[in-house]
Amino acid sequence: MEQLKGLRLPEEMREELAKPHGRLYKGEGDELLLKVEEVKDCKLLCCVGDLVSASAVKVGLNPDIAVVDGKTLREDKVDFKSDFFEEKIETFNPAGYITCELISALKRAVDVAVNGRKVLVFVDGEEDLAVMPLGIILPEKSLIIYGQPHEGVVALMIEPNKKVLILNLLKRMERVGECEELVELTGGDSFGSLRGE
Repeated sequence: MEQLKGLRLPEEMREELAKPHGRLYKGEGDELLLKVEEVKDCKLLCCVGDLVSASAVKVGLNPDIAVVDGKTLREDKVDFKSDFFEEKIETFNPAGYITCELISALKRAVDVAVNGRKVLVFVDGEEDLAVMPLGIILPEKSLIIYGQPHEGVVALMIEPNKKVLILNLLKRMERVGECEELVELTGGDSFGSLRGE
């Protein structure tokens, strides 16, 4: 099997990334998404996670991009009306990683969405960390909504300060192999040297 290339989440960053990095809306159920005020001001709406994506489609929020992995904490299968999406991109990303393949798939998805088509990204593995590369790739004023386990949903509006915050988090992750997507995502930095490697 080809060696994975991308970023690996170090153990010491797990707790930090588990905190909401946007506005937390507490509650549960599909209607919770209708309370997300940022939706009315966003350029592109991106949902990360099966339940959030399914709920968004159900309540008519019509996400431009949905990133799912076919798994959820509450049930095995979620029907997120995949026929709603005009394009589907499949990619591979194991838990705790941001692979070059995932970055490439998300870049394609954003290009598709910017051109006015709804796109579903299906991740073989885990989609949790997709929020980070999306935060860099998406245009400003885009909104990412993702689930906060046992609490509700987080609305992350993409603004310059958020991009800087995400980039700094990415630079603290462990680099595993090199690829063009990674260099582009992190602003051309080959930042192994920043970690003293």
